[in-house]
Amino acid sequence: MNKADYLAFPAIVSTPGQYIHMRTMWDGHHYKYHMDRMRNVKPMVDNKAPRTYIHCHLKMKKIQMEQERLMEVERDNRQLVSRIARTMAKGGLDNWNQEYDMLTKNSGTTDLRNRELVKISLENQAVLKKIKTTKPVYDHKHWLNDFKVTRDYMNRLRKYPHNNNTKVRPLELIN
Repeated sequence: MNKADYLAFPAIVSTPGQYIHMRTMWDGHHYKYHMDRMRNVKPMVDNKAPRTYIHCHLKMKKIQMEQERLMEVERDNRQLVSRIARTMAKGGLDNWNQEYDMLTKNSGTTDLRNRELVKISLENQAVLKKIKTTKPVYDHKHWLNDFKVTRDYMNRLRKYPHNNNTKVRPLELIN
């Protein structure tokens, strides 16, 4: 805005004389007051960029998990390198099972384990013999007779009963 555009008293009719000096003084005063207010005005709408939070962009848990994974890979690599170095130093293959060596050296526990295995196998054989000698409790002929009686009851309750002349075979029990 130009100073000339801002007038305290817009002149409808120019009046020459003593009012010109007074009018320019008042116009300058009002213009200065207006510009001071315009400099200090605050916007009604917040058009600034939204605030960014560091925890949204820097994911610490992901970084921690990545570091743990890298440490695990490095540890596995070191173990592999040490095994290769041991194998090369021995000059042969490193395919011996150390856990098996430990089990065979401790013969006191192997004897105890063998005795337990023999005991368990004898118990299993006794259970198998008992199962084989037991007679079955269920009688399929009795079940078939019960089914025939139940089917007769159902036929009496139906509006259109089945034909009773047909012989019931075991595979046709459920219609």
